[in-house]
Amino acid sequence: MTFALPANHICDQLVGPFYDTAGLIRWWGVSKHAVTKAASTGTVIACQRDGGGWVYPTWQFTNETGTVHPDLLTLWLILRATGDPWTCALWLRAPQGQLCNRTIADWIIDGNPLDDVLPLARAAANTWGR
Repeated sequence: MTFALPANHICDQLVGPFYDTAGLIRWWGVSKHAVTKAASTGTVIACQRDGGGWVYPTWQFTNETGTVHPDLLTLWLILRATGDPWTCALWLRAPQGQLCNRTIADWIIDGNPLDDVLPLARAAANTWGR
């Protein structure tokens, strides 16, 4: 989509590309309040930039209507219990040895079982919570 932001930071390169809030407002046809609420309630994966603006990784969306993959949200909520948004998003996009160096996000997007990666997410969240 044309709302993707350019990559100019290492986190952008690893987690992005992204949509910005204005892009989601146009794409979803909702208010800024609705996008902000989705980010604050964990129904969309969102990370805040240094300047205060929010970005939403494109890989979480399953179709042209902007539906977020439900298994990614399950993992997101587990991770966010103890991790900050950037750490959680980076973890979802980091190659995992247990998955033949595939990322958790790619694993889920490709239709593999959530149960295969739930223990990995719980272990990461437990480590961060110490």
